[in-house]
Amino acid sequence: MKLLLLIGLSRPRFEFVKRNSGKLGALLLVLLMSFPGLCQVSVTVKTDRVSVEINGQPFTSLYKGADAHKPFLHPLLTASGKAVTRAFPMEHVEGEPVDHPHQRGLWMGFEHLSGMNFWELDPADPHPRMGTIAFRDVLESHSGKQTGGFTTTADWITPEGKSVIEQTLTLTFYAEPRDVRSFDVDLRLKAKATVTFEDTRDGIVGIRLAPLFDEANGGKVRNAEGVTGAAHIESTHSPWVDWQTDLQGETVGVAILDHPQNRRAPTTWILRPNCLVFANPFAQRYYSRALPDGSMTMQPGDELRLRYRVIIHPAGFDIGQAFREFSTQ
Repeated sequence: MKLLLLIGLSRPRFEFVKRNSGKLGALLLVLLMSFPGLCQVSVTVKTDRVSVEINGQPFTSLYKGADAHKPFLHPLLTASGKAVTRAFPMEHVEGEPVDHPHQRGLWMGFEHLSGMNFWELDPADPHPRMGTIAFRDVLESHSGKQTGGFTTTADWITPEGKSVIEQTLTLTFYAEPRDVRSFDVDLRLKAKATVTFEDTRDGIVGIRLAPLFDEANGGKVRNAEGVTGAAHIESTHSPWVDWQTDLQGETVGVAILDHPQNRRAPTTWILRPNCLVFANPFAQRYYSRALPDGSMTMQPGDELRLRYRVIIHPAGFDIGQAFREFSTQ
């Protein structure tokens, strides 16, 4: 059939195909990659969210609509499709805790920024001097065979309506290993006014895990130094923490890795037995008066960059090796 088509071409048209075969091949590759079914990491931008599929299975969505009050990821799923994050308040599951409605999946913010709260951003959990993290735009998104991801922008807006921080968030998702789900968080915060990240507990990246990760339900958390238990890890510095549990007959761990180039790495970890995890580079004197003040003031134009890797993995996964690989990037 191909031979008949070539014979049927006039010589000038044949020469055009011959001369431009490389360009046509590249164009064909781009067109093929635009079909999600041919990509192992597929990113789809929708009206109220950006959805991610890995190896043909749903993984997560970044909710960005006005009713989200802040961009957040929900749910985070294992390779087998089990949710490792709490469903509430996006979904109501019988018997699941309904405390702290602002703790939605994985989110970013800060409780005390120059006296303003950019953490508990939910009308059901009101606080004085409440700010807003308002989604602005999806700058770029791409699907791919091994990786895919997207970049979004948002504004940290004061109660008076002034934007004081411009947030740029890049999320990169990986297709391999197939029994693991991992992604990178690259957070850039650019000051548009003089602001201070105060030495306080709640911030800057948080995740609320599913109830089965609760220590009361058999969940176990450890850090890079081998310390176990949320109460013992709380306030300590470590390159990573890993929280594991039996999730409906499958041993599952959720590890959060702090990049060694982050401010004051290794970071301070804030943990609660009910499977709540924060990575916060500013919490120091909050825990001990013997430590120096961990607050940081930014002038207009200053930028803070923080990078983390989240790994949802089966039993036996080598977190130490994963951190070594991440630390070189």
